[in-house]
Amino acid sequence: MREAKKAKVLEAAQASFLRYGYRRVTMGDIASAAGLSRPALYLHFCNKENIFEAVLRAFMARAIEEVRAGLQGHSSVEDQLRFAFEVWAVRPFGLLTATPDAKELIDCRFEFAREAIDQGAQAFEAELATILAPLLAQTASSGTGPQDVARILTRAVQGFKQTATSPEDLRALIHGLLNLVLPSLAAGRAQGA
Repeated sequence: MREAKKAKVLEAAQASFLRYGYRRVTMGDIASAAGLSRPALYLHFCNKENIFEAVLRAFMARAIEEVRAGLQGHSSVEDQLRFAFEVWAVRPFGLLTATPDAKELIDCRFEFAREAIDQGAQAFEAELATILAPLLAQTASSGTGPQDVARILTRAVQGFKQTATSPEDLRALIHGLLNLVLPSLAAGRAQGA
């Protein structure tokens, strides 16, 4: 029963954060949205920061699972990378830009959530490295391995989110990045063969 209530709180909190951003949402708002009293909410979470961090972790875990499950439906490395970034970056960006108050979450420089954000990024980078590994297998001697390329791609896309004007713009930036990077990786593979 406790886990069901906790899941209900996280679902309500996510909806509240996506609608109003972090700063405007109160513990009272979350409790009301979850159908709980404030004292009952405090039985599950001691403060808004803990709720936000739990929402982030749950959201990122679902995204990673969706990426893993969906990769089988995409045969090329390029299609797999596009799909992964669609799930990890473009869709969430669309959710965050749908309401003016939620835009503050794009930057998400909340220090209390740094560990959750970093762990989510590392998990995503590990998925990208798995996708990139076959492409980079022959060029391992160059010193740039799949994990390095995954980190570069992920960090570049994080930067794109700061300047993109819409999900379509972010998608175009990601596709442009992949169009620049993938041919050089493929060329390196051909030279290593």
